[in-house]
Amino acid sequence: MRRKRWGTALVVALAGLMGVLFLLPPSSATFTSQVNTPATIAASASFPGQPKLISDKGPVFYHRMEEAPAATTGSVAADTMSSSAGVYGPVTNSSSLWWRFDETATTAPFSDVSGSADTASINGTATAGGAGPMGGSVQLGSGSSLSSALSPFRAGYSFTMSVWVNIGSVVPSGSTRFGVLSMTGNSAGTPNGSGTYARSDAMIIADAPANCPVTSSPCWAFGMAGNPQNAAVAFDYTRSTTAVVANTWVNLTAVYDTSTSLMSLYVNGVLEGTPKAHTVPTGAATNSGLDVGRFRDTTWQGTTGGTTLIGETRTWRRAVTAADITQLVVRPNVRYGFTEAAGTSTTYTSAANSTGAPGAVSRSSALTTQSGASLVAGREGSAFWAGTNLGYIMGPNTQLNTASSFTVSAWVKLTDTTVDKTFFSANYGAGTVVSLGYVQSTNRWTMGVLSGLTTYPINSDVTTPVVTNQWVHLVGVHDDFNNLLRLYVDGVPQATVPFALTPATANGPTVVGAKQQLGIVTDTWSGYVDDLRLYSGYPLNSAATTTTTMQSFVNQLNPALSAETPGGLLGTKSGHAGSTAVAFGGTGNGYNGKYAVAAATTVFSVECLVRVAAGQSGIIAGLTSSATSLGNTTGDRYLYVDSAGKVRFGVLVAGSPVTVVSAASVDDGAWHHITASVGPILNAGTTLATGGLKLSLDGTMVSNSAVTAAVASTGYWRWGGAPMLPAANWPSSPNNLYLTGTLDEFAVYDKQLSDQDDLARIYGNY
Repeated sequence: MRRKRWGTALVVALAGLMGVLFLLPPSSATFTSQVNTPATIAASASFPGQPKLISDKGPVFYHRMEEAPAATTGSVAADTMSSSAGVYGPVTNSSSLWWRFDETATTAPFSDVSGSADTASINGTATAGGAGPMGGSVQLGSGSSLSSALSPFRAGYSFTMSVWVNIGSVVPSGSTRFGVLSMTGNSAGTPNGSGTYARSDAMIIADAPANCPVTSSPCWAFGMAGNPQNAAVAFDYTRSTTAVVANTWVNLTAVYDTSTSLMSLYVNGVLEGTPKAHTVPTGAATNSGLDVGRFRDTTWQGTTGGTTLIGETRTWRRAVTAADITQLVVRPNVRYGFTEAAGTSTTYTSAANSTGAPGAVSRSSALTTQSGASLVAGREGSAFWAGTNLGYIMGPNTQLNTASSFTVSAWVKLTDTTVDKTFFSANYGAGTVVSLGYVQSTNRWTMGVLSGLTTYPINSDVTTPVVTNQWVHLVGVHDDFNNLLRLYVDGVPQATVPFALTPATANGPTVVGAKQQLGIVTDTWSGYVDDLRLYSGYPLNSAATTTTTMQSFVNQLNPALSAETPGGLLGTKSGHAGSTAVAFGGTGNGYNGKYAVAAATTVFSVECLVRVAAGQSGIIAGLTSSATSLGNTTGDRYLYVDSAGKVRFGVLVAGSPVTVVSAASVDDGAWHHITASVGPILNAGTTLATGGLKLSLDGTMVSNSAVTAAVASTGYWRWGGAPMLPAANWPSSPNNLYLTGTLDEFAVYDKQLSDQDDLARIYGNY
């Protein structure tokens, strides 16, 4: 996709292209930008963006999504048209790229769960499906690497990149260096006077012994180019005192903080070496991809031997704090990702049972299916499904150590709320010690912990009612040091419960999808379970275990939102030098309260740019009575990516939804322009007829002339996720109501845009 740069003169779009002659005002044409200039165009009247291209059709509000990452909930979503500012519900500083490598076979691309659709492609050969410290892993063939589809951060601004790596059977020796993770620009550089690629702007490598603090052993190094186009200018390095060891897993996290101009390297969560000062050079990369398994100085350098393993890889557009990095490397004792090939396999094994020192990765004992439980499509990859007979899976004994602190986390989707349900339990001979699930009498999520003969519950808050057929992330915690039970729903802390007691010992079987009492299975689960993780001994029993520490840990499990994703309006150069967008990871939304008191117009248009990866879906926008959460509320005017990857738009007519759907799919990782509207029929019977329920995807229009207005109602316009109650009433409702994808240039109008208006916006951008 490219952005046309209009001259300062009036621009005429050919009538044969659009079916109409239109003029752009001179002020919409003039703008300047440099490759390494920060995204400040939202304040520039000379770069107005898509909805202002037709001056008399301005939106009621227009969110360009140019905000910087924010560490607090409720940050402002600026409105460039008026004073109707919006709000982002969750934090917007989450991972900008998140590869878990949970795929069970070699596939390209590997998925990105951050919502940025920044997938990883293979250069050469790679084998997926092995065990990694946090989930799956990829084994790179000799000289092979992975590359991201997009730009996950800018090398001239604060950033963090983190990777789990097992270098394999061959470690650097002599002057050899191995690449682990790098960002490398593709502008023509002059390393040693030649070359078509620049040097890596930022890189994590396994360095040669001669360069290391202990010159007899190779070390880990974080380097940044002093000049990415000139080999005569040295790299800045900070190196570890920890040696590179063959066939050992290690977490490497590199941080560059522009507020201090310092580079820092963490090995297994511990700062190593001395932070190094670094001055950002002219031409630092702003729109380059990430490379795994290689870096470039004067030539590309990678790994050798074909035994290097890469585990979970993440990036952030900020300097992640040392406290957060400590939480980042906390690994589950047991993880059931249910990533085996979908079907009716009788055993499920953990892909990340990591205990003891870094480097120890093994598979836990198998779980055995009962009563028809199987694997089906999950929130990410495949998931446990209880089946029509309310099946469950029975595991080995003593998987959760309840003697001190512990944590249980999982993604769950509940399909029935008529009776109490349990999705996880740790049991002993006489009954259940720990259970997580649903309590029907109060319609709440719950965790119960047994002490003596009494089970003590902690329930989700009244403001967080349970919603069926919706993926929800739950974390239950026994905080032994602070004598508390904690519960988190989609990363949001619920009210804590005092618990200064000793839990019973869970020396019986683990059960997924039920609890076991006196050998009898009860409270069977209706629905799905994905990515179940057990942490024995966590949170740590120390004074450092605070509410902030626990929230930091929970945040590492949630995608949330990521600001400053490369946007749909590309400006003078693709990537960060143009507009930016916000990636939604499937757990939160933005909202605007313009119509919270006064009813929204019955004739309206919604416009945005959207990008989603294969298999992802969710609600793009909707008007609902609540600003956040997916609890009891009313909703209408839904625009969504449906379960088949197509775009749907609809409104309620006499209480029932009427929708139109695109012919093409949008879950392809590319930007797509969408305009959805409803309005009266004008010029009926002529070639200029307009009106009805209309949906335009990249200029291709579908419509239903029988619907000419929406129901007048108050509420909040939400983007990135909204309640859809009941979801079953809306055709092909999304697998996850919260969107996993990226949104840009979201605008709402109090009129119906014409087909010509729609085409003007499309051809103005592409």
